[in-house]
Amino acid sequence: MKTLNFIVTVLASLIIATGASAANLNASNGIAAGKALVSLYTQYKADGKIDLTNTANISNIVSLINNIKGLTSKSTSSNTPADFVKSLISGSDNLVSKSNSSSVLSALGSIANLDASSIAKSAASSAASSLAGKLFGSSNTSSSSSSSANSQTAATAVSALTSLFSTLKK
Repeated sequence: MKTLNFIVTVLASLIIATGASAANLNASNGIAAGKALVSLYTQYKADGKIDLTNTANISNIVSLINNIKGLTSKSTSSNTPADFVKSLISGSDNLVSKSNSSSVLSALGSIANLDASSIAKSAASSAASSLAGKLFGSSNTSSSSSSSANSQTAATAVSALTSLFSTLKK
């Protein structure tokens, strides 16, 4: 039942990600990105890693990516709309601050162009394989280039966020 719940949550994230358009880097996107970031950070601190089997983490990564579209790895607090930066700081409960905002924006910019739906698909695929293994007593080891690309996208997001979180303190 827990795995089925996970699949449903991931599929809902996938639907949201598919329908999302590029963010405008405005105040509402900053708040949403900040909230997703602090939730991911809090769970990262509790688990010691970013666990992609946690449905809340998947939803927060998808939300984060959908709300930072427009950032690049060259983004800083001086070349990003001030209302977005201010709201990112506020939404993150000051995990992001004026002093670290440029490095956070640059790190977030490195994942801004990732396909959020790929991350959700990767998590759903893993959950479905796990469920099938539990139901039928076997493991499905077949993979396609599509699922491999989805897994690589998820790994890229996890790597970038893990690096970022190792520099933040709350």
